[in-house]
Amino acid sequence: MTEKKGKKEIKENIIEIPNGINVTIDDSKIILEKASVVQEVPYNHVYISVEKLDNSVKVIPNNKKTKYTSVSNTIKKLILNAIQGFDKDFVCKLQVVYSHFPMTAKVENNKFIISNFYGEKKQRVVNLVSGVKVEISGKEITLSGKDKQKVGQLAGNIESIARMKNKDYRVFDDGIYIVEKVK
Repeated sequence: MTEKKGKKEIKENIIEIPNGINVTIDDSKIILEKASVVQEVPYNHVYISVEKLDNSVKVIPNNKKTKYTSVSNTIKKLILNAIQGFDKDFVCKLQVVYSHFPMTAKVENNKFIISNFYGEKKQRVVNLVSGVKVEISGKEITLSGKDKQKVGQLAGNIESIARMKNKDYRVFDDGIYIVEKVK
């Protein structure tokens, strides 16, 4: 007969909260506050349950399955990123690359606008995310903000809108590319 493998144990993630940060747990989100900065971490209560202890937060998967554990670990990392965001800004750098048509990038009315992409008359537009600052200096674009997910998502949106479809990327290299990932 085959022997049964050992049972998995439910792994609880305990995150220490530094002094000065207030934590509130709502129905489906964890709200972290420090001074006037507020960060929210959404979660799905089907997979995990969240408890607030004295100066820590406990994230518990509702099942022993791998999916539940991975969701629990993801929420733990999102909380740690939010805590880290109170102390420093997350920064991402992008580079504007063109060979023939001089492409220009600018910010107007809460929108990131790319003009003259491959000589196109139509402008390519990306809506900016609240809480992310965009600085353009020459061919370098710098994104910074307190929320790591928002900074990374905006960088990905800008990179994907400035991509030429149905062309050989080895020949047509114009676009905006992420040079330095979110740190």
